[in-house]
Amino acid sequence: MGASNSRHVEGGENVRIKYAAASVQGQKDKMEDVYALVPDLDHTTSFFGLYDGHSGAEVAMLCARLFHTELRVHPNYQTNLNNAIRSVFSRLDELLQQSNEWRGLVTPASTNWIRRLINAVVIEPWRCKWGVPYIPPQNLGSSVTVAVARGSRVTVGNVGDSRCVASRNGQAIQLSTDHMPSHRIERRRIERAGGKLYLDKYVAVEAGLVAGFRAYRGMLATSRAIGGFVFKQNKNLPPEEQLVICNPDIRSMEITDDVEFLVIASYGIWAYMTSQAVVEFVHEQLRSGQTNLSVICERLVHHVQPSRPDTTAILIQFKHGAPDDAEGSEEDSADQEIKSDAGDEEQPLVPDRETISRALEFVRSKQREYKGKTS
Repeated sequence: MGASNSRHVEGGENVRIKYAAASVQGQKDKMEDVYALVPDLDHTTSFFGLYDGHSGAEVAMLCARLFHTELRVHPNYQTNLNNAIRSVFSRLDELLQQSNEWRGLVTPASTNWIRRLINAVVIEPWRCKWGVPYIPPQNLGSSVTVAVARGSRVTVGNVGDSRCVASRNGQAIQLSTDHMPSHRIERRRIERAGGKLYLDKYVAVEAGLVAGFRAYRGMLATSRAIGGFVFKQNKNLPPEEQLVICNPDIRSMEITDDVEFLVIASYGIWAYMTSQAVVEFVHEQLRSGQTNLSVICERLVHHVQPSRPDTTAILIQFKHGAPDDAEGSEEDSADQEIKSDAGDEEQPLVPDRETISRALEFVRSKQREYKGKTS
């Protein structure tokens, strides 16, 4: 599938910031990048999240739906933002381990009721009857980079290989950490957990030999992620010492008058451009007279095409001098934007009589099949 078969471009502003986002699908079958734009999480806070899924988009979609909502209701949201952000990373990882209910949040609305019906009537009773444990997503997972701008500060938390960069007087300041398995601290933890690197690049979980060749149950190019529980199975170690962990690095900086903008981008950008090169690219666009951030974002993601990975960029420009208590309302927080072809939702549909009949007949057939096996 070509790099340009799926794309999104959009932007907006409030009294504190201007922002835009653009994404282009890479060479995989489906888009796995998802982002959330919440310019008014509350009347002084803006939230931007980029979620780069691996082995599928489902976990990234869950993060895009829940991260900012979980953050806003956290007890430390107003008093200790760093701790609140850190806690949400752990909370989402725990949610994925509890039950299969999370999948209902990322299922298209038109099919969601059918999935819930089958799950409630067939799957869950069968699982409870035979004591079959829930298995959390083994390879499905996501890199996460979130930026929270509040008043005159911006706080960034991340796991994985997406990156957030600030431009101060034209110089790139990296506000996130690239969590690569080959980095010294990451490699040390992986080896202490009994793991090893494949090609000095991937965290690998071996499955033994198949037809004389070494097989792997999982392989991941990042050493931190939400999900991916095939890499988190050592029962003798706490979560923060597993092969892959969800503990974020968190950095904060003052938004002074010489801080021009932030760029949050997925690996599809950083595989081809340095942080400084991205900052210079945006400055060149601004110097040329281009003030539409959506156009700049679109040009940035297309600058690296053709790209094998999905490519997403979010650009945030600060309006210096805006009041800290700029206008906003509780209703504003509902105006978040969550975009990805992987996550585009259909409008909820009211199923017709024939559809309901087919679904119920399917459930009855499964019940008859189940009774036949247990009689």
